[in-house]
Amino acid sequence: MLRGISIALAAMALAAPAAAETPRVTMGMGEQNPGMFDDARFLDTGIRHARLILPYDVVKAGGWQLASADLWLAAARREGIEPLVTFTSRWGNRRRSHLPSVREYSRRFAEFRVRYPWVREFGTWNEANLASTQPTGHHPRRTAAYYRALKRRCKGCTVVAVDLLLTGNWRTWRWIRAFRARAGTRRLIFGLHNYPEVTRLRSQVTREFIRRFPRARVWITETGGIVRHNRWEYNEDRAARVIRHVFRVTNRLRRIERLYLYNWRFDGNRDWDSGLIAADGRERLGYYELLDGLSLARFRPTGPPVSEPIAPPLDG
Repeated sequence: MLRGISIALAAMALAAPAAAETPRVTMGMGEQNPGMFDDARFLDTGIRHARLILPYDVVKAGGWQLASADLWLAAARREGIEPLVTFTSRWGNRRRSHLPSVREYSRRFAEFRVRYPWVREFGTWNEANLASTQPTGHHPRRTAAYYRALKRRCKGCTVVAVDLLLTGNWRTWRWIRAFRARAGTRRLIFGLHNYPEVTRLRSQVTREFIRRFPRARVWITETGGIVRHNRWEYNEDRAARVIRHVFRVTNRLRRIERLYLYNWRFDGNRDWDSGLIAADGRERLGYYELLDGLSLARFRPTGPPVSEPIAPPLDG
């Protein structure tokens, strides 16, 4: 009897450290250019998840939009990268304001599934709460209906219920509450984009989301260090510090399951630059901060080992 109790206690003692371990974070990279999959530096990171944003009606639209999607998804599949495809409004200034019906959204998704049946991870709508750029900005319940339609059409798929630009103002929280009321009571995956605070080296709004929604599954589906955007002047050092901050915050918040940085390489768009690699192929400081972050046990990918950073660390 006593021997049996001792054995049981010993087994519990051995199991305790494993149970107390911090959950691993699945690392991913957001990138619109399929050239990332031909870059040995990306493949050497061991990251095996990548995020692509596409119009919800990309298959019907055809043309260069569909050709671009074909190239990107074929390259990801060739390299064994798991794509997370997030849908958004129609591309083109005159069509961005179109809010599809649930029936239209469902049909367009069905067309996508026929063309790419091997894709199994989706996001319902990108930054759906952002009324200045998205037709869903004033329609959280319609967005929730899209999510339910997508789940019905793709049994067994992993679906990010919605991607949010996490601003922290009262409109954001109201939008989320309205969305959840229609989306259902199941544990939803929320994709957070927390640029507004991490760019200032803060984390309060991300923490507030986690506190307010204890049942939610939390992914950071887009974040990173902004090199240049609007009033943020060109500064590679600042962007690198932000990436370091992102890893620190994510490491402390145990409920974050995935982290997608955006993006791999600057594409020449002067309105937005968060590339880890410059347009001329040069590694920026943010690239070395990525490698440092991937060396931590919680973020280390299961793919090939990550190379050691060769750039000097930043001050501070």
